[in-house]
Amino acid sequence: MMDIADFRTIIALVESGSITAAASLLCRVPSAITARLQNIESQLGTTLFVRANRRFIPTAEARTLYEHALQIMQLVATAEQQVAQPVPGGRFRLGALDSMAATRLPAPLAALYRLHRDIAIELETGTSRDLCDAVLEHRLDAAFVADARADDRLERMAVFEEKLVIITASGFPPVTSAEDLQGETLLVFRDGCSYRDRLTAWFSQHQLRPHRLAEMSSYHAILGGVSAGMGIGVVPEPLLSTFPAPMPVEVHPFDSSGSRIVTELVWRKEGLTANTRALIEILSA
Repeated sequence: MMDIADFRTIIALVESGSITAAASLLCRVPSAITARLQNIESQLGTTLFVRANRRFIPTAEARTLYEHALQIMQLVATAEQQVAQPVPGGRFRLGALDSMAATRLPAPLAALYRLHRDIAIELETGTSRDLCDAVLEHRLDAAFVADARADDRLERMAVFEEKLVIITASGFPPVTSAEDLQGETLLVFRDGCSYRDRLTAWFSQHQLRPHRLAEMSSYHAILGGVSAGMGIGVVPEPLLSTFPAPMPVEVHPFDSSGSRIVTELVWRKEGLTANTRALIEILSA
């Protein structure tokens, strides 16, 4: 298998045209260059240079190898530069709540793309619990979560504050307390969702238990179920503006101390990447 020194040798030989000149470029003795070339040709099973009047003429195979070697050395230089002086670019594994991805994130992510054209965002949605786990397990570089648990391994930055509202089918009576929802099915995301936790905690504060929980996979599913009379849901108020009007649901204030919820950007301590730093700068602007 060829290594970086092999690629440097091929580049030097093609560009200089002789063993002696290549040795000078690479600060090696000519015999070392000759031995390395023989080893490369033996590995590849082909002749790379034709010797003519002390000149080394590259074959077609050598020209092909040379072009690839240039690309490889450019990648090596870029990698070394980004480690020594990190700049935004490359794969950015970002997590977000489903509602956040639909409402708050398009603008800052568009700005991130405009400012840093080499960034490639991979956006994963999920519950706050799952996203925090993914950050801690190095599967995500950063994530937007609500009610992130206390963890000394995480750094965090408060980003957005949302107001939660209760949605019911059209014609549902006004909702002023959890007692008004006794016997109703709650349409929620799976366990680990911060909005679900806020709603069930509200019931507990009134010494009540939800009649039934129906786990849904998306806000579109929750909205469809609510509008059909399947049950009630709790959603961030800005999310409602992303659906076509008129809304086929009734919107009620979530009369609870937990009706306002702060979304934070979290990342691992000592794991602040150049991409995450660039996103923080946009969010702080």
